[in-house]
Amino acid sequence: MININILQKYLVKELLRTFIPAIFCLEFLLLLGFSVQLLHKGLDVPSLFSVLPYMALYTIPHALPASLLTATVMTYGRLSADNEITAIRIAGMHLHNIVTPIIVTGVIFSILTLYLNAEVLPRSYFKVRQLQEKAVKRVLATHFITAKKKVDFHPYQIYISSIEDGIYKNIAVFEYADEYIVNILLAEEGEIEVDDSGNRILLTLRRGEFLKPDIKNSIDSPTTGSFEEAVFEIPLRQKVRHAALKYATLTSLIAQRGEINDELSGSGKLVKDPEETIKITMREISTINEEKKRVQERLQKAEVGIKKSKANIPKQEGAIKRAKFDISIFENYINVALNNIGKLTQKREIEEDMRIMGFNHKSEEEYAKNVLLIEKIIEKEKRRIKKAKRRVSRSERVIEDENKKIEEVGLDIEGFLRGKEDLEKERLVLAERVEMAEKQKFSRELSINIHKRLSPSLASLTFILIGIPLGIMTKSNNMLISLGISFILILFVYYPLVATGLILAESMNFPIIPSVWAANVVNIIIGVFLFRKILKE
Repeated sequence: MININILQKYLVKELLRTFIPAIFCLEFLLLLGFSVQLLHKGLDVPSLFSVLPYMALYTIPHALPASLLTATVMTYGRLSADNEITAIRIAGMHLHNIVTPIIVTGVIFSILTLYLNAEVLPRSYFKVRQLQEKAVKRVLATHFITAKKKVDFHPYQIYISSIEDGIYKNIAVFEYADEYIVNILLAEEGEIEVDDSGNRILLTLRRGEFLKPDIKNSIDSPTTGSFEEAVFEIPLRQKVRHAALKYATLTSLIAQRGEINDELSGSGKLVKDPEETIKITMREISTINEEKKRVQERLQKAEVGIKKSKANIPKQEGAIKRAKFDISIFENYINVALNNIGKLTQKREIEEDMRIMGFNHKSEEEYAKNVLLIEKIIEKEKRRIKKAKRRVSRSERVIEDENKKIEEVGLDIEGFLRGKEDLEKERLVLAERVEMAEKQKFSRELSINIHKRLSPSLASLTFILIGIPLGIMTKSNNMLISLGISFILILFVYYPLVATGLILAESMNFPIIPSVWAANVVNIIIGVFLFRKILKE
């Protein structure tokens, strides 16, 4: 009689005996692949060794399912090849007795993977970011660069000390690859421009140096040492989606989603397609901004017109005062002239009374001449009075017109202000719609990240469910066969489904759970199908 406990311990030991070398081999291969990739991108060897522990953590969730699948297929393949499974069945033991301990092991590894994805890796990512920030500060401090402005053009970060006449001074450019700094450029000055197509940033650096040379051997730009002037092209990539989420633990992600969902549930303004809503609403906001700009220009023009009119009224009032003052002077001149005529007439009458002999013709002519001269002066002053009165009348009409204009423009300004206020209200409504759509979008992104943390943990269990019947069916203890089966399932079934599901969830707004969990569901279906097949045999 076979002892079930001894048998189950034996199965677990057999599984672990194959699993441990398998995970070490896969870890080594994954680390080697990542290391070569980072070295090719420019990361130096000392920096690579400093980040290897973190890279090892990153690769464990990927290596665990494949190692478990390989170990399971090999373990049960050897049991099947040695007819031990047949012997166990003959002894009267059901298949579940040799399956349960391995499934429990798969559950344990799934919980371990969940803990890694949920808590350990986010903190590890954050630790790497802190190390990067320290490295950046150390480089800046070493070269006496006081970074007052930071510009992000993924995967580049540009630090600028100051701006003088449109020229950036003391520039440090850090290039990143997979969260690691792979290249550093320092320059005394430079310029940043967007090309005509709007798809690239042209970074012109002068009097600079490379701290970490680019080993790609680019022909268009210097690859090592110092340079006098160089132009670098930075493609404008798609906006990075909330990079800080990768540093958040699963519990914090769930808490954030809960807070946002509470806000959304109380708003009652949910939209079906947040992405499309944001695009359409932003176009509407852009149209409103253009209309506001036109209204503002008309408003400014009207205000300038009122200002001119108000400035013109005192001028015209001054002109009226001057004209009236001139009229009073001219009238005084006329009065003086009339008095002079009266004096001349009185003088002539006195001379006539005192004259003893005849009329003095010469005195009469002189009198007529003086009177005529004074009358001409009077006529001239009357014409000046008339002209001054016309000026008064014209200025009064101008004042009247300016007052009417001020009144009319004032009404126009009131209309512009009402229109501007209406546009502001409409823009506020649209901005609230964008904000709610952004929150919906962010809530969906949080949900995707939550399920991305959860779904890989189930892979260990689902691969064990596939590996058990596959091993029994293959009846082989050959490592190469087990590895081949594992790589076929993982590279050609599981990861394509995972990548496709994430693309569908993130880019095409497919339902999150079916998209992210589809790969595990397919694994379970395959496992159930294979189990049914071996149970029928």
